[in-house]
Amino acid sequence: MSRTPLISICRRCEDDDERDSGNGELLYEQVKSLRKKLGLKDVFDLEGVHCLGLCRSPCNVMFEGKKRSTYVRTQVHAVLEAEAVVQAARAYAALEPGEELSERRLPGLSD
Repeated sequence: MSRTPLISICRRCEDDDERDSGNGELLYEQVKSLRKKLGLKDVFDLEGVHCLGLCRSPCNVMFEGKKRSTYVRTQVHAVLEAEAVVQAARAYAALEPGEELSERRLPGLSD
């Protein structure tokens, strides 16, 4: 595993919401764009994955890193919470080994 944390976003997540709230591809692209715009490529890695196995509650995001707890979030709103994903990724990357990230800092719901 890389020294920088990895944020995985399910790109296949979809729901019937016409406002794109559950569109994983849209969430991934927005987070990717914000990461580039803010110059955070060295802070955390971003990966669009085929599936995180939580299809019943899109959109799904996983935060994982060496000597860090792994967090999985569901029902992350693709339009309203892309910035919150980036903020949470920054906070996650700043954790010291063994330190936990407050649930308040994470978007969506815990799995």
